[in-house]
Amino acid sequence: MTTIPRRVLVVSTREDRDNVTSALSRWAIDPVCCSSVSEVCALLPNACPSIIFCEETLADGTYRELLRELSKSTKTRLVVISRAADCEDTYNEAITLGAFDMIASPCRRSDVQWLAIRAMQDQVRRCASRRHSKLVAESLGSNPEPSETAASKGASQGR
Repeated sequence: MTTIPRRVLVVSTREDRDNVTSALSRWAIDPVCCSSVSEVCALLPNACPSIIFCEETLADGTYRELLRELSKSTKTRLVVISRAADCEDTYNEAITLGAFDMIASPCRRSDVQWLAIRAMQDQVRRCASRRHSKLVAESLGSNPEPSETAASKGASQGR
C-alpha cells in the first residue's frame, strides 16, 4: 500500500458502509460516505475518488447510473456491493458495464482490503503505462525518422 492518501467513496445505507470504512480505517485513506446516486454525482467533480464502493441498488438509482457518470473519468474504479455477488449473470453484467469488481454483501474486511489494494495497484500501473507511452511518443517526436545503421545502409544499397 502506498503512503499517499487516497479518497474512497462509500455509497451505502446498510452495514456495508461501516464494514468498508472500518476495513480501510488504518490506511492513509479518506473515506467519504454517501447514501444516494445524486449525492455521489454532486461530489464527483471535486472529490476525485480513487475507488467507489457502491451498493447495487440505492433509493434513487443503481450503480449503473454511477458508471455512466464515471465513464467520463477513467481514473476512478467502482466496486459493486451486491447481495447477489455469487450470481454469475449479475457479476458479468457489472464487469461488462465497466465496474472494476463486485463484492458480496455484507462486506468482509479482507475482501474490501484486497479490492482496494488491487484497484490502487491498477491505478499505479495505468499511470506508469501512460508515462511510458508519453516518453516513447516524445522520443519519437524529437527524432521521427529511425536512424540508419551501417547495416541498413548496406542493405538498401544492395550489398
